[in-house]
Amino acid sequence: MATENPMESMAWMLALDDRLRAAVGEHELIHLIEAPTLLDVPLSPHYCRRAILWNDLLLPAMDLAAWLWGREQPAQPTRKLAGVVAYQPQMGAAEYGVLLLSDIPARTRVSDTQACKLPEQPTGWRDLAISCFLDAETPVPILDLPFIFSGGLLTAR
Repeated sequence: MATENPMESMAWMLALDDRLRAAVGEHELIHLIEAPTLLDVPLSPHYCRRAILWNDLLLPAMDLAAWLWGREQPAQPTRKLAGVVAYQPQMGAAEYGVLLLSDIPARTRVSDTQACKLPEQPTGWRDLAISCFLDAETPVPILDLPFIFSGGLLTAR
């Protein structure tokens, strides 16, 4: 039986839009919804104007690309996906949220030797990410899901 190198972890690469990529841990992405039904949430920030009903839970649907670029993204005519993520706040039970994606996530192996600095642009990565790794010479931030879904984006930047 093959064992995983202790300095390696599995992750999911996420396409936030046609230019931005990020990653979450292997066990953080738990469900993928193709062509999700998005419910409007009036008076909410431009990056969280939608919610999704999943397993009898009403979950916020975060458009991190819109937050990073500082504007609402135009509707994409291509495939829309929603990735349901699980995260654990400090000393709490698992909670769930949704990340809006532009393409199917890809599973990848990440090693400590791939660690790198966060991308300089867009500038918001330092607020969203806990770390970063290189994938084919491209920095890929690793998302801080508890911060993202705790309301931290309201005060970041």
